[in-house]
Amino acid sequence: MKKIAFTLVCGMLLASTAIAQDSKSIYGEAQKAYNGYFLKAQSGNLDDDAVMSLQNSFDLYTQALACDTVYETNKDGSYKLDKKTGMPKFKTKVSADVIKAFETMIAQNDFLIAGEYFRGKEDYHNAALAYGKSAALMQSKYAKNIPDSVLSECLFLQGFANYFDKDYKNCFVNMVKAKELGYTANGIDQFIDDAPNQIIQKYVNESDYAGANEALDHMIAEVPSNANLYTLKARVQEFEKGFEAAIPSYVEALAKDPNNAFANYCMGVGYTDIVNTAVMNSKAITDAALAKEVAPLLDKPIEYLNKAITLNNNISPEMLEDAQKKLEILNKFKELAR
Repeated sequence: MKKIAFTLVCGMLLASTAIAQDSKSIYGEAQKAYNGYFLKAQSGNLDDDAVMSLQNSFDLYTQALACDTVYETNKDGSYKLDKKTGMPKFKTKVSADVIKAFETMIAQNDFLIAGEYFRGKEDYHNAALAYGKSAALMQSKYAKNIPDSVLSECLFLQGFANYFDKDYKNCFVNMVKAKELGYTANGIDQFIDDAPNQIIQKYVNESDYAGANEALDHMIAEVPSNANLYTLKARVQEFEKGFEAAIPSYVEALAKDPNNAFANYCMGVGYTDIVNTAVMNSKAITDAALAKEVAPLLDKPIEYLNKAITLNNNISPEMLEDAQKKLEILNKFKELAR
């Protein structure tokens, strides 16, 4: 598991009063808050106050750590430098104790417990925040030998809470991270597919195609390997400008996942519409003449619809039936053109 710098921002942007406060006194407040949580957790009597005490302890520990470093200065105000490293010399009061406190929170799964508490109450907003802190701690430099299976489950739970809190963007990001670490249970693929749909549907309903494309571009930047995002981008482009404008995004989606039945279906339907337009505009007198006229347009829709029907992995029964009907008509044209 890749380690990241511990950059949790809760409490890091300190107000001037907090900066002036001594780190040792802040640490004492943090300990008091944590003990308020720990005693109730140990006795099995968790309540809102106890979980908020855990949250407060985390914020206070973070504040204490942020203002604990005091740089040593010379008489002229310049920093004293370490002879070995050349870096400014500094002293700390409670940093080592704060680090131990974070290690304890990780070892005891305190924020996972808090997340489960809030999820049990269907308070998905606070559940997501708690799972998020647990995941951040697991990925911090203070965590030791956290298996990917443990972190991935925590990220899934965070994404699950995000989904029911209607925070679909973070749901998507956390679910994808969980899957990349090997998590495959509890319908994770459905969440990964549906979260972007939920985001984009609002924009499409309001005909805000620029907003939809911007949201998709952000998600693609986060997860460039996800084929469904390119399919969704193609759908937005198709709604706004028509099928031909969407073709490059469909092609990109299928380059990333050739076995995406929905993208194949959309391509098949789009190319079938091109055939239908040609039929409508044709001046051919006989069916045979018409078939020969549109014959050069038949291969692509037949190829994509065939593949969508064969795969049948993420299309609805209605789409499958539609693909079969379209393919039957296209094949008749193909036979007439011979």
